[in-house]
Amino acid sequence: MATIAEDRLLTWRREFPILATTTHLCSHSMGAMPRGAADWVRRYADEWNARGEIAWGTWGSYMLEHARVVGTLIDAPWESIVFHANVATLASIILSAIYKPGGRSKIVTTDLNFPSLTYNFSMHEQLGLRVHLLRSPDGMTIPIDAWRDAIDEDTLAVVVDHGIFRSGFVQDAAAITAMAHAKGALSIVDAYQTTGCVPYSVKAWDADVALGGFIKWLCGGPGSAWMYVKPSLIETLEPRMVGWFSHTSPFNFELKMRFAHTAMRFATGTPNILGLYATRAGLDIILAIGVEAIRAKSLRMTQRIFDLADARGFHVNTPRDNDRRGGLVCIDFPGAEKAEGKLVGRGVLIDYRPRAGIRISPHFHTTDDEIDRLFVELDDIRRQGLSPESR
Repeated sequence: MATIAEDRLLTWRREFPILATTTHLCSHSMGAMPRGAADWVRRYADEWNARGEIAWGTWGSYMLEHARVVGTLIDAPWESIVFHANVATLASIILSAIYKPGGRSKIVTTDLNFPSLTYNFSMHEQLGLRVHLLRSPDGMTIPIDAWRDAIDEDTLAVVVDHGIFRSGFVQDAAAITAMAHAKGALSIVDAYQTTGCVPYSVKAWDADVALGGFIKWLCGGPGSAWMYVKPSLIETLEPRMVGWFSHTSPFNFELKMRFAHTAMRFATGTPNILGLYATRAGLDIILAIGVEAIRAKSLRMTQRIFDLADARGFHVNTPRDNDRRGGLVCIDFPGAEKAEGKLVGRGVLIDYRPRAGIRISPHFHTTDDEIDRLFVELDDIRRQGLSPESR
């Protein structure tokens, strides 16, 4: 049953027009668009229209302001944050700064990680990098001891998905980071699947690098991601992937690279200003509510999903321990892949992923009735023919 505090969260529903017509349970993939996002996009367009190229003065100030706001969310100074269109590009940039042929050559990661970064690192194997994949024994989790056993003196970095997209499993980023540091390795934490849904601090993790974006729990839409680099490391790293915004004085257009003294040295070329404006409404809402309040509601609602799934005999592919799961629950059953399209056709937004099942993610704006509706619709769909033989 919803608490009084949760009832206050539901007052934010009016800020998300899609909720009037759709049961939105896929913030793990793409969050609902806030009404205010259109106003922020219009603000960007008006600035461009009114000022032309001198809008760069306003846009530059906005990037710094946006870095401060993101820093508030993840517990980091603004100077340590840089933006790009996606996390894959940011990972490429940081890899170009930390990998030197002839030095440490081992990347430790897992077969549960979102594959984008794994693709990225694997493509460098022809240059001598080695990717060591930890294999999940249950399709949901990675034992903490597996990290300890794999990290050695040749390890360049560990790449840790804080939240696993296939199962909702939350890894102990601080413990894995400590293991990496004990062997002289770096820690790169991908927090895309937990930012805005699970409270954390990059300082408490002691992570060297953290990555994330706005499209999921922050309700910010595609085309914008962020990277944190530990302040003490910034000026020791010189990326090979650079552009004019990596320069300490980009509008001087010098031929010689002089790196910015902040995380902007990892910015490469012209930033996606429009994408940053589009993210602001959702980010402001998350900060106004507080991630701790979102987490408290999420734990109750994900437990409700467990209970309803168990009552139907579904396989649950998500850890049940509160400390080991994020905001995502994966359920599987014969015909789950076919059920995805039918649920979406009925206005229930979820998705299906191989080795995961149907992924369901209530957010701060979700009602108990919406969780119940998902299972009512699913019962009806299964009665209509999603048997093992029809899969």
